[in-house]
Amino acid sequence: MAQSPDITIIIKALNEEEHIEACLRSALAALQGFDGEVVLADSVSTDRTIEIAQRFPVRIVQFASAADRGCGAGLQLGYQFARGRFIYVLDGDMQLDAAFLRRAHQYLNAHPDVAGVGGRLVDTQFNTLADNYRAREYARLRPEQDVASLGGGGLYRRSAVEQVGYLSNRWLSAYEEAELGMRLRAAGFRLVRLADAAVFHSGHNEDSLQMLLRLWRNRRIQAVGVLLRGALGRPWLADCLRQCAFVFAAPVLYGAAAVLAVLAAAGGARWPLALGGSVLAVLGAAWAVQAVRKRSGREALMALLHWHLCFIGALRGFLRRMPDPAEPIPARILADGERSRRQY
Repeated sequence: MAQSPDITIIIKALNEEEHIEACLRSALAALQGFDGEVVLADSVSTDRTIEIAQRFPVRIVQFASAADRGCGAGLQLGYQFARGRFIYVLDGDMQLDAAFLRRAHQYLNAHPDVAGVGGRLVDTQFNTLADNYRAREYARLRPEQDVASLGGGGLYRRSAVEQVGYLSNRWLSAYEEAELGMRLRAAGFRLVRLADAAVFHSGHNEDSLQMLLRLWRNRRIQAVGVLLRGALGRPWLADCLRQCAFVFAAPVLYGAAAVLAVLAAAGGARWPLALGGSVLAVLGAAWAVQAVRKRSGREALMALLHWHLCFIGALRGFLRRMPDPAEPIPARILADGERSRRQY
């Protein structure tokens, strides 16, 4: 039996014809000096993604049905075909820094208690509140620090992943790396983020409102509810609640408004006016606090909208039935697996 490659780079993609060539070139270049392979997990792209990818010595796998599309499912699909002792997670709109892959590989070999190593994600455009928040967080990175999850990708130890069952929850449309981090940490492993630049990220050309509407339309905003439901009765439930605390912001505001309304009604105010006035007062106060913090009234309004949509989406996600996350995903192979393995 052939020996397993040292590193598998999994790239998940959906309609990435604009970025996939640069992504694949960066992945193959990063494997120089390693016994490695690249697995492209395609979510039934309808553009030229596959046509472009077939020019490269990579294994290409694809969902048998477009109905299985999802961020968590895409990553788990790639994992089903990965053979490496270490697994790097990469998105199709990213480019991997070769020096970082070497550093991460060395770090995992030197620290057996660490399950995964990530680095700094470098955004190439800043259009949304999420982009700006991410940049601020990465700017505060120490040379190395323990983290709860490796958002933006990283290099994982396969033996650690196997110990916790699967790489990615196929039913999660977002937060798949957060859920993986929770399971790994509950099993006693550490996750570390280094300050080194790891990937360059193109992202979507959209503003904050367009991003929110996109997440609502494709139901990714429901992922927090799926995440919370999957954590029920699990050792990582408390960790999950801490990381998902933002989803409770809207109901907390309305709870505060209800308390104010009761007090106002007890003081003689008519109930409809007391309730309406209390809601307006609490939402106005929340907007004012956010406007001061963000130095922008528009961004404060977006934060309030985000809280509301996240809660509604999370509630809908929580009520969904969630089958076994490790259930195999029907797939087809579009490019030969052996051709993808090279001594780079």
